[in-house]
Amino acid sequence: MKHDNELRDVKCNRLIQRYTPNERTNHWITAISFILLAISGLAMFHPSMSWLYAILGDVLANREDRLPEIGKYNAGQKLLSFTMVACLLLLLASGIVIWRCYFSFYFPIEIIRVAAVVHAFAAFVLIVGIIVHIYAAIWIKGSVGAMKRGTVTYGWARKHHPRWFKELIGK
Repeated sequence: MKHDNELRDVKCNRLIQRYTPNERTNHWITAISFILLAISGLAMFHPSMSWLYAILGDVLANREDRLPEIGKYNAGQKLLSFTMVACLLLLLASGIVIWRCYFSFYFPIEIIRVAAVVHAFAAFVLIVGIIVHIYAAIWIKGSVGAMKRGTVTYGWARKHHPRWFKELIGK
C-alpha cells in the first residue's frame, strides 16, 4: 500500500478510499432518481396520494465477533443490490406492459392485470429496500460520510469490513 500519498482527515487519521467519485456519482444519481420516481409512482398509484404531484410540480445483541470476516461488501449490501436489480427489471418489464399509450394494446387484459400487480409488488419491495438501506446507513456510523466523501478511516474499515481491510493493507 502506498504511503507517500496517504489520505488523512482533519484529525490526521489515515483514510482508505472506499468509493471512487464515479461510484458515488452513480449512487447519488440512482438515489435521487429513485426518490423522484417513487414519489411520482405513489402519486399515480392512488388518488389519495395525488397531492404528491405538488412536490414534483405535476410531473440487536452485539455479536460481531462471531460473524465471518466481511469483504468490501457485506451480505446485506449484496442482497440489497441483487434485490434492487431484480425489482428494477420487473418494474421495467411490467411498466412496458401497462404503459397504456404505447404498449398495453399489444397484450391481453389478463397479462396487463398481472403486470400491474407485479409492478406494484416490485415497487413496494424496492421502496422497503431503500428505506432499510437508508436506515442501515444511518445506523452504522461513518457510512453516510463514506458515501459523501468516498473515504473511511482505517478503524472503520477494520471494524466493519475486516477481510477487505486486510486485503488492502496486505495482511
